Amino acid sequence: MDSNRVSEIVVVLVVVVVIFDSTVAMTPYEKRELKNQVLEMFDHAYKSYMNYAFPADELMPLSCKGRFRGTHPNRGDVDDSLGNFTLSLIDSLDSLAILGKLEDFEQAVQLVIANTKFDADAIVSVFETNIRVLGGLLGGHVAATSFKRRKKAVEWYDGELLEMAREVGLRLLPAFNTTTGMPYPRINLKHGITTYLSANVKDTCTACAGTMILEFAALSRLTGDPQFEEKARKAMDYLWHQRHRSTDLMGTVINIHNGDWIRRESGVGAGIDSYYEYVLKAYILLGDESYLDRFNKHYTAVMKYISQGPLLVDVHMHKPQSPSKNFMDALLAFWPGLQVLKGDLDPAVETHEMLYQIVQRHNFLPEAFTTDFRIHWGHHPLRPEFVESTYFLYKATGDPYYLEAGKKVIENLNEHARVPCGFAALKDVTSGTHEDQMDSYVLAETFKYLYLLFSEKSDHVLDVDDYVFTTEAHILPLSLSVFNSSQVQLKIDREAYGKLKDIQSNPTTDCYKSTPFDEEIDDHNTCPNFHIKSAGGSNFAHDLRHPMKDLVNRVSPKPNRNSQRLKAVEFIAGNKEQLEQLNQMGIRIATMSDGRVQLLHTASEAATPEDAEDGMRFMQEMIELSKKQKPEAQHDPMYVQMVSQPYYGSVYYKAGPAQFGYDLKALPPVQGKLGVADPIKACTAFNNIDDLGGKIVIIERGDCMFVDKARNLMHAGAIGGIVLDHNEGTSGEVQALFAMSGDGREDITIPMVFLFHKEGHDILTALQTFPDLQVLLTKLPKSQDSFSPAEINVKRPEGPGSITVTPNVYDPTHQYDADTGQPVPSDPSIKTDSPDSPDDQHIFSIKTGSKKIHMKVHVSTSPNEPTIDSKERDDGVLQLDILPDGSKQLTFNLNQKKSSDEKKSKPQLNQIYVDLVQILQERTNFPKLSDQPEYLIAIARFLESAYFNFAHVDSKATEMIEKLAAELIFQKTARDIEAIRTGKYDLDKKNLEDSESQDNSDKGEKSYVKLVPPDEESGKKHGAIVDENGVLKILDDNLVKNGKLINDPLLKKTIDEFVESVLGKELNLQPANQVSQENPSEQSQSEEKSEMAQIFNPLNDNSNDNIVVNEYSNKDNYADNKADSSPTENYTRNPPSSQEAENKKDEL
Repeated sequence: MDSNRVSEIVVVLVVVVVIFDSTVAMTPYEKRELKNQVLEMFDHAYKSYMNYAFPADELMPLSCKGRFRGTHPNRGDVDDSLGNFTLSLIDSLDSLAILGKLEDFEQAVQLVIANTKFDADAIVSVFETNIRVLGGLLGGHVAATSFKRRKKAVEWYDGELLEMAREVGLRLLPAFNTTTGMPYPRINLKHGITTYLSANVKDTCTACAGTMILEFAALSRLTGDPQFEEKARKAMDYLWHQRHRSTDLMGTVINIHNGDWIRRESGVGAGIDSYYEYVLKAYILLGDESYLDRFNKHYTAVMKYISQGPLLVDVHMHKPQSPSKNFMDALLAFWPGLQVLKGDLDPAVETHEMLYQIVQRHNFLPEAFTTDFRIHWGHHPLRPEFVESTYFLYKATGDPYYLEAGKKVIENLNEHARVPCGFAALKDVTSGTHEDQMDSYVLAETFKYLYLLFSEKSDHVLDVDDYVFTTEAHILPLSLSVFNSSQVQLKIDREAYGKLKDIQSNPTTDCYKSTPFDEEIDDHNTCPNFHIKSAGGSNFAHDLRHPMKDLVNRVSPKPNRNSQRLKAVEFIAGNKEQLEQLNQMGIRIATMSDGRVQLLHTASEAATPEDAEDGMRFMQEMIELSKKQKPEAQHDPMYVQMVSQPYYGSVYYKAGPAQFGYDLKALPPVQGKLGVADPIKACTAFNNIDDLGGKIVIIERGDCMFVDKARNLMHAGAIGGIVLDHNEGTSGEVQALFAMSGDGREDITIPMVFLFHKEGHDILTALQTFPDLQVLLTKLPKSQDSFSPAEINVKRPEGPGSITVTPNVYDPTHQYDADTGQPVPSDPSIKTDSPDSPDDQHIFSIKTGSKKIHMKVHVSTSPNEPTIDSKERDDGVLQLDILPDGSKQLTFNLNQKKSSDEKKSKPQLNQIYVDLVQILQERTNFPKLSDQPEYLIAIARFLESAYFNFAHVDSKATEMIEKLAAELIFQKTARDIEAIRTGKYDLDKKNLEDSESQDNSDKGEKSYVKLVPPDEESGKKHGAIVDENGVLKILDDNLVKNGKLINDPLLKKTIDEFVESVLGKELNLQPANQVSQENPSEQSQSEEKSEMAQIFNPLNDNSNDNIVVNEYSNKDNYADNKADSSPTENYTRNPPSSQEAENKKDEL
């Protein structure tokens, strides 16, 4: 029996020792020393501001100077809190009072009164100005009034700060001029809501609209002007009305004009935090129980949907079972402190413990961290929320554990944030790098809560239990509720922690017995649950924390690796070892179409949580590195120059350089024959390795790194490589050149260059035509004289750039086609000089163009090479083609022959121009076009481009030529022109092959319509006839062969109607026998009517009596398109009278 008792006693003693080991009470001396340390830290920060920054809004602690609005680079929304109104000094007023620095407080009040103005022409945040400036002035006024009443300081004070607060309130009032009553998020201090703000600012955050009631109500009650509280109440009422009715949750961003939720994520952090705070504190300050009812409903929803153990995870307000993001932000650290005011300590202790473990891991709370406690955003601007909750929990429990947490904060601030001129924010909590920023809330909140945590009640010159702290920790007196300007007299309660002394002296009072949280039980009007001691007498907060011991380390173990992680400054895109490290960290590399490397980080793809955390750090470092680096000049291009026959250096392309291998910028150019790798990706063993030795090899981008391709080529014996882009349609004319990156190794000894797809395709095409083609890889293209035979004097290109025109060609034994560059087959009907007489044969082939214009000039100086016979062969001089996008492409094919005495030199450009214009004047509607002068100039520019091998044509000329292509219509064939010139105009000169044509050939000229085959590959043919009734009939291939017609009403249309709707009235196409008849109706009954129905067989392509028009392959297409078709083919005109032909001849 006695032995059992001894055992029980021993067990109890052991348990007691274990429990209280971790929360050994801090001695009064230690606590006092920490208080004094906080005072010294505040002095260091405050005096740094006064010495280096005042009257600026903020201190820049690294630069030791002040930050004025508009004089430093804009930081975005962060700068909306600045208004050149001594922000930090105003925000510090009641901190000076609470910390007992009465002399500094009196001086600060004087400085604010004397120096602060609120009429700057600056757009400021309504929210920040309210909580920092208006709240700071009210807190300063309340403290000054208290000190004056008790004759402790500022006995001269006469409400100046309150009057300044009223001015600020009046300047903010126009922001509430919305249909909903919710304020604009920004306002111009001088001009109010400007036209720009009214037109462009439509949304605000829930916290921005819902964090006005404390300051505005206090301003109304202190000044007797009710309009401020009325505006703020209306905004709060509207927000409450917009809650999701089934969940009682709020979104984070709302439209101020119609109340629509823009962002429906619901949480307790950024964008919504202080709304919940002000709903509860409005009840505490004002005594209006409607706010308590609202808060209780919101709190129930938060604990049901958002609170997940110690975590507070954002959800969708309308679908609260679905998380909206996988990270939490530092602002939610205020929530445990608010739960203390609510009286719900259990979840407050748990959430705070989770946050404290993150602080122990990283020294500070990162701005955002994932639900498995990895860093999402490592920034830390010395926020006060964690210290605030630590203070309230210590106030509620008296647990020295929270003093230790506060001590940790002090140590971290001094060790990691302190600088000679104050305290600097941290860019990254992992690296400890600083940012030149010390926000005013460091003075207003952070040091204030630290002081209150370690000070005793006897140290206070103001009894903080008589005040409510705003979200900026400014003090507003609880006595304001008795001055209820809303005319509703309500009983008020003090803040819950104000009764802590009574609770601790009588912990078993029924009023404070623990009641489990239950949403079904209306316990909101019960006493707060300060469950200080458990039944066994142990510390209640410790009992809650104990199961959570090492929670963060268990979920996200600390990295324990010997190798140092990869840093951004060490990164080389092609380094395989580094790529493997990035893969371990969950970072993927994506190469963009222009060659730039994009890094994508997905934490879930990392090998371990610590690897994912390293990946996040790497990405943050890379972002910072990119901000610091100045935009680099574009890499100097290399060139690929085609130097063998038939190009002789006239064609070259800009190419992207390589950051590895043979340096073409410093070393001589490399020349060699071209080869093509097989496989072309060059990532595996070559199938044609024997063909690659000693050649410059063409390979294709993709499947492996550039350096891997280069090594494979080098091992195959290649002397260089050209990497072609695998993305179709890319071109150096559009995309910016880039340099191929290496991997840090220096084992590659051959040159490598990069060409985009279009230029690469041109080289491959040339290689197919000329298998022995040689190219030069060089930093600058060489003179063509270095490669061209002595017999030809070729003009060098003028101006920089890749030459994309077909080069000048000379070969003493061959003639070359202007289009293909291949030798022209010999024609037995054309006599040419012997190859042994090269002096008599000089051929120039010139070509230029764009998407919608091609121009080819083929010139021969040989007297034996005939020019194109205009009677039979010049239908190809002008050609219109319909492109897939529906636009037209205009082609000029100009063949010129020079007289023998002018051989060995180019023809005169003027002569080519005159010939071309003559063709346009004679055969097309060019004389009727309104923009003839501009068109002629554009044509001249294109001719110059082809003639002198210019790389480009100016955009205006290109635009006009494309417009010409759209407007140009063929109206006469070469035969028409010849007939006009000779006075013999016979549209039916060619005999039709069928007997009916032979029989009727002497009965007069026949008018017919021919539709040229649109697709030579398909072989589809079409034809048409005009019958005796003047009806146009379309024939397809089969019916023409069978001698049958399509007799479909949809295809029957009178000639005049067809001409008017499709071709325009000017053509006036009619059956030939009706042209000269005074009475067409009588003529239609004549014996010749059957002859009108002669079918022109479109299968006979030898005739040139046609000009192309839109073709319809079936009746449906014809019927659907007949009304809106544009003329891209023309019908032959009716033959003119003999007199008209003679006149035309004279005119020509």
